Amino acid sequence: MANSPKPESKGKDAESRGKDGKPPKPGAGKSQTARRDAKRREERLKEIEEQVADGSLVIRKMTAAERAKYPPRPRKSKRPKR
Repeated sequence: MANSPKPESKGKDAESRGKDGKPPKPGAGKSQTARRDAKRREERLKEIEEQVADGSLVIRKMTAAERAKYPPRPRKSKRPKR
């Protein structure tokens, strides 16, 4: 049996595909609220990018004095507290 073909292993891509073998559509499996929130976020980011492009908004690095006055906040845990 040295010449028997190897069974193809299902890789990471195969696991994320649906029953029809096609990759899932973007946003599939999200609730309506999550999709709406994602759409709003994309619209806000697009608006910010447009403002930066036309010069009405400038994004700059914080100065050392500003960083000392406004230190970064600790990140929230991804796991809910029980």
